[in-house]
Amino acid sequence: MSVTHRSLSVAIESSFGSISSSTGLPDNSGLTYVSIPCERDPIIVYGDPVVSERNDARDGTYGLPPEPDTVWSGGSRVRRRTGTVNLRLDLTTIGAGGTNYDFGGGYLGALLGAGFESNYAGSGSDSITAISDVNTFTPTSSANYLHGGIIGVEVNGRAEYSAVTDADVAGEVTVSPAFSSGFTGTATARLMQNWVPGQRTDLGDTRYSVSFRVDGVGFRSYAYGCVLESMQLSLDNGRVMADLTYQAALIQDDHAAAVGPVEPVYNSGAPCFFRGSYVVISDASPTSLTDATTGDTLGRIALDCEDFTLTVTNTLTPVGHSDSILAMRDMEVSDVDVELSLTISTPNTTINSDFFNRTLRQVLVGFGPLAAGQGGAFMIPAAYLTNDPSKYDPSGNDITRQPLTYKASRFGGDVSDGQNLYNTPFRLALTRGN
Repeated sequence: MSVTHRSLSVAIESSFGSISSSTGLPDNSGLTYVSIPCERDPIIVYGDPVVSERNDARDGTYGLPPEPDTVWSGGSRVRRRTGTVNLRLDLTTIGAGGTNYDFGGGYLGALLGAGFESNYAGSGSDSITAISDVNTFTPTSSANYLHGGIIGVEVNGRAEYSAVTDADVAGEVTVSPAFSSGFTGTATARLMQNWVPGQRTDLGDTRYSVSFRVDGVGFRSYAYGCVLESMQLSLDNGRVMADLTYQAALIQDDHAAAVGPVEPVYNSGAPCFFRGSYVVISDASPTSLTDATTGDTLGRIALDCEDFTLTVTNTLTPVGHSDSILAMRDMEVSDVDVELSLTISTPNTTINSDFFNRTLRQVLVGFGPLAAGQGGAFMIPAAYLTNDPSKYDPSGNDITRQPLTYKASRFGGDVSDGQNLYNTPFRLALTRGN
């Protein structure tokens, strides 16, 4: 067993932890696993046993074996470990033929749905028939546009993104922040699938939990009841990489059934690159502590950004019970923290007083290429700075940089359409096919 080739597969669970109603133990027979094209190094056999230490009185300096915290089946203890599952992969999209990122559309939907709510509507594209201004256009079908959803348009060969604030203004769609001044003529809007933190009536919810399977030469392990604890997006020579960490309610081995590593299944789109796109902030503050009656239509400021790191951290709180080996019936998201660090290569003096003025901005980071089933973006629709942007970074021997660190505040600039995207404090979006 010296060979360490290994793979990691994911399956959406129909119920948290895949517990059988007849045995109270996990049952993976009904799960469909798909091998993920993730980096090999973070894949390990996960978890540690949960134990209750015995501190009994004794007549000497010796210890006693701990009591494993688990259930019994057939007169024997059932093996139980808990821990985290870590993986690293790029955001390769589903391509022109992909309808959406639900499980039939690839592994990314499964991975993101274990940490966020998700939504999309209608077709993956729409023809814009007329443009009033950089914040307003006439769609072919307004039903394709969900309030709060990110959309993409190619302008002068570059990917531009914005978010819908209202799709029912005398037959027109309003967006914020604005597209560029070059947004003229007819264009194709790329409509995206969005992942957002749960809010309003679904606070604490994710779309589902997932199960992971680790395969290698002579070993196989399963993790059940897995929910996303953190997501970090960063760059590897321009390629957008996601580092994902999941909390697992239960981890078990099935080495006797080992078949060796499983070849990954690749999406047919393109990896997202931090090229041919923009980092945009709004030119004014969005609606925040109140809800707008008309959607925000803010202008744009394009920043010369050379690098970024986005970190989304879910605080996971188990809903405990004693009914099964999981010791919980669910793992809810009790808080969400969003932090975005940008490195600006040409300092922008417009925002130098934003920290001291407590100014909010919309912040949107886009990726290329943009086409059917290609491209992506993320957005903090009401972001505040946690550092002083007038404190430049002159270290090194090349250029002066402007570091910016943003956090998510409350956003109220979308008009309600009854869906789960509007007024969300964070959105991640990937382009669907035609």
